[in-house]
Amino acid sequence: MNFKHQIFIGFLLLFCSCQKWLNVTPSDQFSAEDLYSSQEGYIKALNGIYLEMTDKASYGEYLSCGPIDVLAHYYHINPRTHNHKYNTITEFKYEEAANKEIFSNIWLKSYSLIANCNVLLEKMPQESNGILKEPFYSTIKGEALALRAYFHFDMLRLFGPMYNKDISDKAILPYALNSVDQVQPLVSYQQYLDYLLKDLNSAIELLENDPIRIQGVRNQESPNGDNFLYFRQYRMNYFAMKSILARVYLYKKDNQKAYEIAKDIIQEAKFNTDIFPFVTKAAATSTTSADRVFSTEVIFSLYHTKKIVLFNDLFSSILPSTQKLSFNLDNTSFARVTELYDDENDYRRAIWQLRTDNSQTSLTNVKYEFNSTAPSSFMLPLIRISELYLILAETSLSLSEATDYLNIVRSSRNAVNLYPTNIEGLNSAINKEYRKEFIGEGQMFFFLKRTESTTLPQTDQLTGTANMFLNDYLVPLPDNEISIRNQ
Repeated sequence: MNFKHQIFIGFLLLFCSCQKWLNVTPSDQFSAEDLYSSQEGYIKALNGIYLEMTDKASYGEYLSCGPIDVLAHYYHINPRTHNHKYNTITEFKYEEAANKEIFSNIWLKSYSLIANCNVLLEKMPQESNGILKEPFYSTIKGEALALRAYFHFDMLRLFGPMYNKDISDKAILPYALNSVDQVQPLVSYQQYLDYLLKDLNSAIELLENDPIRIQGVRNQESPNGDNFLYFRQYRMNYFAMKSILARVYLYKKDNQKAYEIAKDIIQEAKFNTDIFPFVTKAAATSTTSADRVFSTEVIFSLYHTKKIVLFNDLFSSILPSTQKLSFNLDNTSFARVTELYDDENDYRRAIWQLRTDNSQTSLTNVKYEFNSTAPSSFMLPLIRISELYLILAETSLSLSEATDYLNIVRSSRNAVNLYPTNIEGLNSAINKEYRKEFIGEGQMFFFLKRTESTTLPQTDQLTGTANMFLNDYLVPLPDNEISIRNQ
């Protein structure tokens, strides 16, 4: 990757008090000398990275509820009759010009964010000093390291091949450890994973004293007015770092390690007054302020002030079928909903509602619909506690234990328990729970790729499954990246 770095400092309007942890100076760019001459400057640089993560080419759409979810065949898109803007993505036609542009933008934005992490890390002193004191020093450095790993890991999951030990020596992708403006070398699969683990373990060590471990997420303003260590669900906190570590070990097929880490997180979270409690029935079923993203159980998220735009651009019932992502094509059929949600009382099913606009009634995904009274109005989830239970279900050595973890998730959603009789049935159930849990959160395609699933839902029909060719999981590197390396 040829890095041309820039420090992004955004300006965010204060829609509500919890946003003040991200309050930054309304300037497009600071000189490095000014930015890193004070503790406030380091905080601004780090907050700028979080703000850029809400960009459309990043987790603001493409890596959350847009193309990455279309790849997972969530939606009913018929390429032959339905001229949706993502209709060729659903067929894995990565060579199409529009699709090339999408994945190129994802790549460029992700490595730009990585470069910003590296600039920040390079400007950090070797240890805390008069300018950057504790706990700010450890927190800023730890979050930057973990964010660097987070971006790299999603590039691996999207553009890298499926992992197996036979290709561990194969050069795959660049892992950028500095902000030098030059082509970064491709590293082997094993080296890439080693870098990920090193960054994450270093970050976890730095955040050992994260206040979230003792005082919870602290979704309220600090009494002294300094909110940097508050609103921890919206930052790369200690539990988020460990959750990514569990993801990495699961990806590299070290199930035992993934199991141990996931169990540690859950046990500590429950011991500390249940830091990430499952959504309550009252919150999930409220008729005026339903918590559609189950905000209390989200471990890491973005504060996305334009989530209303995201809904209006992708899901709103006002949109024509060529622009809307739905479970059918502008009609009232619940066939695809019924096939996915085996229990009609499942809280997750409520995101699918009939809406009437312009005299047309259609099925609409309202998960990200704006509701000013809901606690999740600006929350864009990236990691949630239920994923850790599903990791335990997948990695438990006992079918009975695995079933217990599966049913903890289902019970939290008001769905009846399941009792698979074999490992195949268990894996099928886990697959379906992932699909219900993470719609709009960009995780399902990565699950399918990691497990090398050979079937996935039809998109050109309301129900049924289609065959999946493993090569279709391999998103090619952008043309500009290939051309740079061929020079």
